[in-house]
Amino acid sequence: MNSILQEQAGLPILESKNLKRLSESETMPYLSGIEERLDNLSAILKREGDEFVASYVNIIKNSVECLELKYQLQGEDKIDFPLTIIPEESGFPTEKDFYLLEKNKEEAAEVLKMLPEKTEIINKIRNAILRDSSYANAQIMLRRHNFYSKLSESNLLEGYHLKEAKFVGREAERKRNKNGSRRKYTLEWTCIERDSKFPFLYRMCLTQDERHPPLDKVRNPRLETVIYQTQIRRADLAAFAMCIDNEIEEVHPKLLERYKIGPFYNSLTENPIGTNEILQKEEGSSILKFEVERVVSERVGAYGTWFEKLIGKKAEREIFGPVDSETRIIAPFRIKQELSGKDEYGNSCKIYGVTKEGKIIG
Repeated sequence: MNSILQEQAGLPILESKNLKRLSESETMPYLSGIEERLDNLSAILKREGDEFVASYVNIIKNSVECLELKYQLQGEDKIDFPLTIIPEESGFPTEKDFYLLEKNKEEAAEVLKMLPEKTEIINKIRNAILRDSSYANAQIMLRRHNFYSKLSESNLLEGYHLKEAKFVGREAERKRNKNGSRRKYTLEWTCIERDSKFPFLYRMCLTQDERHPPLDKVRNPRLETVIYQTQIRRADLAAFAMCIDNEIEEVHPKLLERYKIGPFYNSLTENPIGTNEILQKEEGSSILKFEVERVVSERVGAYGTWFEKLIGKKAEREIFGPVDSETRIIAPFRIKQELSGKDEYGNSCKIYGVTKEGKIIG
């Protein structure tokens, strides 16, 4: 689809990337591979007590499951366009595919009204089998029912979503500054980065000067504008935290975390040198990478002139420590042994191996 047709159809315009449209025979195994690795990642995060990130991974997994159900509809019953991926970077479906899924969800209620109940469809199939007659139409109805039912009950991956600030308390009396006490908040948002197409999850712990309207009651357009930039380009995490501290008068970032889901590698992606050879060690194998970055304010420093302080302007700046990062890889157990604790670029990382029985080692 060219950019003019995309614009006329109301679709997001994809930047010039090496897009790959999958054939019908490639689509289902590909989506199944992504779903399996996301399921592994969710299980690992839950096992390690990180339900916050696991819930976001489950949203991505639900979206992939919906795509699987969508692409089970073939022939004249097929919906929309072939699945498109970014093969040389993220390995995930493009934002166009997720956007179309959202549009499908908008029509789910109306479609389900026109379809018979699921039990009625299953009974039609059963009766047709007993009469040794065709049940192809009933099978198509069942696939459509499964797809739209799953859509209607699922939270889907969005291009950008900012949650409301969550109030978690106030700073202790000993920490209050001359301008009054501060409220404490957590702020979470997600995005699909426009350039790389990676899904990202952000979480920020911050304080706000109490003399300003509370973030959980009144929107802060300036803060929202700065946060919105994360879907356009990925900045150094410490630099981004400093930007918020400098740009937003009443906000003081204390902790900023960024979670990157991907890349996903298999035989259909364009992989780094050496990765193809490793993937060939086991037929149908795939690898999912997961990265965490974290930066913390270690202390505050004086800021501003005496006059600015006198009139209540921001009198301090956060001093951030170095960015802490961790990389994890999920792969078949045999490939875990081949990787020997290194990622695709030879850097140290934690490797989880998945056995053929589904047990996760690592």
